[in-house]
Amino acid sequence: MNIPEKCELIREQVSIVAYAESCGFTLVRKGKYWSLKEHDSVIIDTNRNIYWQNSVPGSGTCIGKQGTVIDFAMDFCHLSFREAVSVLSSNLLFQNCRRPQKESRKIPSSGKKKLMLPPADNNMKKVFAYLIKTRKIAKDIVQEMMERKMLYQDQLGNCVFVGYDILNPDQPVFACKRGTNTYKKFAGDVAGCDYAQCFYVDNGSRTLVVAEAVIDALSIMTLCLNHHTEYNYLALGGAGKWQSIKTYLDTGKINRVMIATDNDTAGKETAKMIWDWVEENHQKIKKAKVLPPEKMGKDWNDVLQALNKRGA
Repeated sequence: MNIPEKCELIREQVSIVAYAESCGFTLVRKGKYWSLKEHDSVIIDTNRNIYWQNSVPGSGTCIGKQGTVIDFAMDFCHLSFREAVSVLSSNLLFQNCRRPQKESRKIPSSGKKKLMLPPADNNMKKVFAYLIKTRKIAKDIVQEMMERKMLYQDQLGNCVFVGYDILNPDQPVFACKRGTNTYKKFAGDVAGCDYAQCFYVDNGSRTLVVAEAVIDALSIMTLCLNHHTEYNYLALGGAGKWQSIKTYLDTGKINRVMIATDNDTAGKETAKMIWDWVEENHQKIKKAKVLPPEKMGKDWNDVLQALNKRGA
């Protein structure tokens, strides 16, 4: 069976809801559709076996980004195309399954959900091993994030990255999880996140570095380890959440923005939207695009990994 035939079989027979649940996401009923507790902008149509993500710009007349189960594996489990096809080929046991295994609670009709951080584990072994050995993040950066209570290990062994309120630094307002098992990739936001703030590292700088994911921000810190505190960092938690920069630029404390999104289609589109918004609303703020070199990968952790392989 060639790749196109295999992809068509996967799209027809591997249910998005079943695959999402197998990856650790929590399915939530939204009328006749399903959503994810960890990503409430996602709408899954089980009849057509496709999904939309309303927080990411769509193309043409689409309100949000539309995709199949292969796209889901790439976007939410961070697999490459070949990895997604390989993993989903082994999931054909979900053939014709169009409902999740268990009914999840409905989303409240009104009122903002409170952020509830996952219970912490009694050690950081898996997080340290994953971030330092696998992701090549500097030990000093990992230690710093832990001491600032912006990183811990939950009872399932996941990395939990925590962002705090700009006006109340002791109040968590954002949290996202990253699986430490390299053979079963998992990433998701904790319900109740404030996407107007996301994950912000405040070093008292007037220069803001904007990255897509927390791992990317930590990678940039590692790449400029000896002077990383000269910058503040904003990890969007996804290209579609770029408008969180407004919260920090509107304070008047930032006079320079370095856009360091991924060097792929979504990243470039996000970089342009950020650039245009700053150009229109904050003309006095200096701007720069610092995207990962194409030959070294699509994101900043790819660059860090490539430099480590070279022994740099």
